Amino acid sequence: MSESERELSVAPPVEIVDENDLQPDDDLQIRELLCLCFPDWAEIFQHRRLWHNTPPVYSVIIREHGKIVGHTAVVVRMITTTWNFRYNVASIQGVCVAPDRRRIGLSLCLLQTAMREAVRREFPFAILYCKEFLVPFYTSQGWKLADDSVVMWNTRDLPISMRSNCPMYCELADISFPEGPLDVHSPETV
Repeated sequence: MSESERELSVAPPVEIVDENDLQPDDDLQIRELLCLCFPDWAEIFQHRRLWHNTPPVYSVIIREHGKIVGHTAVVVRMITTTWNFRYNVASIQGVCVAPDRRRIGLSLCLLQTAMREAVRREFPFAILYCKEFLVPFYTSQGWKLADDSVVMWNTRDLPISMRSNCPMYCELADISFPEGPLDVHSPETV
């Protein structure tokens, strides 16, 4: 048995932390990990953890020896369909694992925990945006590529230029993901 396989035989402790309960030291550690894993966004993450000005409602973290080595956050977004149906959804953001802890299943633990919590909080769907090379990983976990256009909005007048190019979704309840073009935005911008 390899060292990686031995490490996976014991599931890492995964914590769900509501944004209001996040300690300042944990916030700092998460931002440092985000800077390391998303260097294009480091200038922003040095000061805050917000993706497109929206704070997470909860984060999922993995801690080893007191240090955060894995993280993902869940932000509430609203999707609006061409028929003007609106759904609050769990937007998965900032999935990251420290480089020396990759390829042993920590991303999967983070994602599965985030999704179970989203189901518990009764979100009908989860969405994420990822780079094309990550699509097979998410597809293997039940995520699907959106068939139609998905536009992300910062405000109702300002679309966000997404640096990733693959909008994906996951159905969390007994309801089908809406067909057709979708607008994704913060619930406050309706």
